[in-house]
Amino acid sequence: MRYRQDRASIARDLSMPIVACVARNDTQSPAVHGCIDWHSAVHGTWALVAYMWATSDQTYRPLIESVLQPPLLLKEREHLAADPSFEMPYGRAWFLRLAIDYRRAVGTNLLDEFGDEVAASLIAHYSRERPEPSSVAYDSATWALINLYDYGISRNRTDIVKFVQDEVHAYYMTTEPCRLQQLEVETGEFMALCTNWAWLVGKTMEKDEFARWLREFFPENFRIEPITRPSGAHQAALNFSRAWGLWSMFSKTGELRFLSLYLQHLDETYSHPELWNGSYEEVGHWVAQFGVLAVMVTYYD
Repeated sequence: MRYRQDRASIARDLSMPIVACVARNDTQSPAVHGCIDWHSAVHGTWALVAYMWATSDQTYRPLIESVLQPPLLLKEREHLAADPSFEMPYGRAWFLRLAIDYRRAVGTNLLDEFGDEVAASLIAHYSRERPEPSSVAYDSATWALINLYDYGISRNRTDIVKFVQDEVHAYYMTTEPCRLQQLEVETGEFMALCTNWAWLVGKTMEKDEFARWLREFFPENFRIEPITRPSGAHQAALNFSRAWGLWSMFSKTGELRFLSLYLQHLDETYSHPELWNGSYEEVGHWVAQFGVLAVMVTYYD
């Protein structure tokens, strides 16, 4: 795979099931009402926005604008404010990524106030309870902190950035190889543990310092191979979510082993469309969005 030459084509392929699910009326949510559930509708909308930003293809802009209408977004804000546990932390973290890339793509502040409220809710959540690096799937604290950090950077909010840095330094600075790889596979879930952990830590360190830390956390003999036979629908996205962090490690260190692993993981799932464009209920409403992020990380850098 020639990732830089092929990435726009891959993203376009992945966008096909996404645009279909975002346009649906699967729920009663006022704005994001496709893709079976709220969080999938959010990361579905994000994927179309990010694709538009990265490729300059405006095909999906009318659909995006029909979803992100100010009166409908106000109702979404009211709902989240009234129910602090709703989509905490998973869907809220995805909303921050939507806000980040909407500003990149469109250049307006449409989602800024909503994003600020969501960011504040995540900070309040992790101020009450410590983030656990071993938390999985919808409870992943690592995923939440990754997006909270990026949102703080995008909004020039040093308070948000410092909050995440402090949490990382308190709970993520292990000096031994990641012990969660077996747990990651055994759970049968979609969210990478070790590679996301490294992605998060890398955001808070300078290049040389991170390279030293990574040699302990991901030593040369650390085994991580693509999932070739997912145990269930949730694990169908694990290769894509691992790819996010693998790219970040390559980008930060230049180590080709991480580029090789990134390409292996991306290609293993992308080359099996039944895992991201198969059954709508099982994989078609959400897995492709994970693949889009696996491509978008190469554009971010």
